[in-house]
Amino acid sequence: MTKLGLAAKATHDCSIMADADFIVIGAGTAGCVLANRLSENSRNSVVLIEAGKADNHPFIHIPAGFVNLMTNPSLNWMLATCEQEMLNNRIMNMPRGKVLGGTSAINGMLYVRGQAQDYDGWAQAGNKGWSFAEVLPYFKKSVQTHFGKCRHDEGFHGETGELHISPPRTTYAVLDQFIEAAGRRGYRAYADYNGKRQDGFNYFQLAQKNGLRHSSYQAFIAPVVKKRQNLTQLSAAHVLALCFADDAQTVRGVEIEIGGKKQIIRANREVILCAGAFGSPQILELSGVGDATRLKSMGIKPRINLPSVGEHLADHFLTRLTFELSTGDSLNTSLSGFGLIKEIFRFAFSRRGAMTMPAGIVGGFVASRFADDNCPDIQFHIAHASFANPAKRVFDSFPALSIGPCQLRPHSRGYSHIQSADPKLSPEINPRYLSAEIDQQVLLEGIRIARKIMETEPMKSIVRTEARPGADYMTDDELLAFVKETGNTVYHPVSTCRMGPKEQNNHVVTPDLRVRGADKLRVADASIMPSITSGNTNAPTMMIAEKAADLILKE
Repeated sequence: MTKLGLAAKATHDCSIMADADFIVIGAGTAGCVLANRLSENSRNSVVLIEAGKADNHPFIHIPAGFVNLMTNPSLNWMLATCEQEMLNNRIMNMPRGKVLGGTSAINGMLYVRGQAQDYDGWAQAGNKGWSFAEVLPYFKKSVQTHFGKCRHDEGFHGETGELHISPPRTTYAVLDQFIEAAGRRGYRAYADYNGKRQDGFNYFQLAQKNGLRHSSYQAFIAPVVKKRQNLTQLSAAHVLALCFADDAQTVRGVEIEIGGKKQIIRANREVILCAGAFGSPQILELSGVGDATRLKSMGIKPRINLPSVGEHLADHFLTRLTFELSTGDSLNTSLSGFGLIKEIFRFAFSRRGAMTMPAGIVGGFVASRFADDNCPDIQFHIAHASFANPAKRVFDSFPALSIGPCQLRPHSRGYSHIQSADPKLSPEINPRYLSAEIDQQVLLEGIRIARKIMETEPMKSIVRTEARPGADYMTDDELLAFVKETGNTVYHPVSTCRMGPKEQNNHVVTPDLRVRGADKLRVADASIMPSITSGNTNAPTMMIAEKAADLILKE
């Protein structure tokens, strides 16, 4: 804390480490954006707190390294759900970044805003200021988009922001063939899904810069932290609880553990939680903000009774089909043996090839027969690769293409709550996947749409067989059994600190992101989403941080 230059003072078993105008908890997708914007004015002192460590692991920066990061406990909190009743009691891993940059440092790098209807729905529910027309400027502010010769809709993309967005640096014939086949089925080909309309198929837009991952930390904090004397970054600093004034409503600071010692950082103006869909409700509950009955049972003194804290958890769920191909244009073969060595050298010298691959290469957005107003409710993740053992990330031995349909607007809702007063214990996470029957039906339709595209030329000519689930799975019951046995989360948890209008009491934050009943406390991350967006959640989370900064600085 040398930048702040404040001496420590004793207070009970802690010491006052320093004070600052703003304390931002979590140096992840949202926190890095927010800390950058708040510290642009040199008169604002900002402390950015991260429990994880530095982002110097090479797999963070090599895009294809995300496969390793999903199971790396040194960079991943390794959270997991409880047993999921509708998934044969399987437990789902829930990776969260344990590093500067948070989950933006370990995710699949897909940049997807969602649909205008998502945000218009937020506004129509009483969240003034959150319509698509009102949030689009914040989306554009964060990014610098590089399309090259790729099609895109004018007026929807930023040009001067810190985060670099670009199409894949390497394209593949088999994926172009897939897009062509989708076009022959009547779906828009090479559509700008972050433009006027979301529907259609195209290569994903990626958070990459010159072939390397561009995390929120690398975009918004790394370039400025040494230049701004008013911005202090802490890593390996675990937040224990918020510190309240005697009136029990005003937040005065944060208690952290760093270097084995407990410290307090005081906030002169505000504390902003950016710890994500699991971290933010956990810190609130540990601090006495949540369901009073639940907190008392764990020996925590209730300060503000907010039963909605940790409730309404939503997430996207995906199943995956695998098709064996007659062509060798597949990562399964190019990333084995001598091919892997070739790709490593290719990446080292050109920053192109298989080592730049994200979690999905081609994406598609389609409206099922259950969709409202013909708005896409299925997202497809397409890659010319497949895993024989997904848990161990072992490729199939044959060339393949995988298609993962995902239900974009799930009706299933769950929760995330602390299990004890111990701040180091992971929360109990229960998304209740597929508990709503409509979610099952939309996924089944996604499977059938994927099959129809693969039965269409030019894909039809190069498909040897459907390896998974295969020809034995045809009826709804058979396909649903496959989904329950093999489906998985897409890692998009949201809505555990839901935003809602001031006159309603079943929400955690108001449209200006203030925690109900608390003073000098806000939440600004994916947890505030009133409903899940139609796609990957990294982009809308950055938008939330941009808007939060604007709300704070205008006061």
